[in-house]
Amino acid sequence: MEGESYRKVRLLRWNLYLTQLLVFVVALALLQLQGRLTAGLWIPAGWKIWGAGVASGLAVVAFDRILQRLVSEKRLDDGGFNRLLFQNLSYVEIAGITAWVALGEEMLFRGALQHWLGIIGTSLLFTLLHFRYLKQWILVGAVFGISCLFGGLTEWTGSLIPAVVAHFTVDFILGLSIRVARDS
Repeated sequence: MEGESYRKVRLLRWNLYLTQLLVFVVALALLQLQGRLTAGLWIPAGWKIWGAGVASGLAVVAFDRILQRLVSEKRLDDGGFNRLLFQNLSYVEIAGITAWVALGEEMLFRGALQHWLGIIGTSLLFTLLHFRYLKQWILVGAVFGISCLFGGLTEWTGSLIPAVVAHFTVDFILGLSIRVARDS
């Protein structure tokens, strides 16, 4: 990576780290305020719960692959954010970033905000905060639907685990695919 491009990617990563740290701190504060910062957010934690998260994440990735085949690349363009972020990361860095993002965002959105706003209100806010997608209505619909799925998993199981696992699965596989495409 050269000069300006390298600085841009480094700035993008620092912005991601800082915003996700903010998301995590706000999630912890809201959960504490609600009196819900307990192990109860993570229970039940059996294999079926983890499996529901993995299966849901894989279903979202499959849906993404189908969309990529049916819809022009222009209609799925996020401005190159994901490509810039993931294409030069190591596989370990991809795993770390996607785990951090999944944990923080799900604690905030499904753990704290869904308690107050419900699935639809939380999904609307989640979609709006992914503002880089707002110019592409297909992406807006997809993000909203995925958020509703994650919210439904949380409601159905009473645990954040399947939403965190699903979110991680989606981001990790898509991040890996960007990295692998760069190497091809």
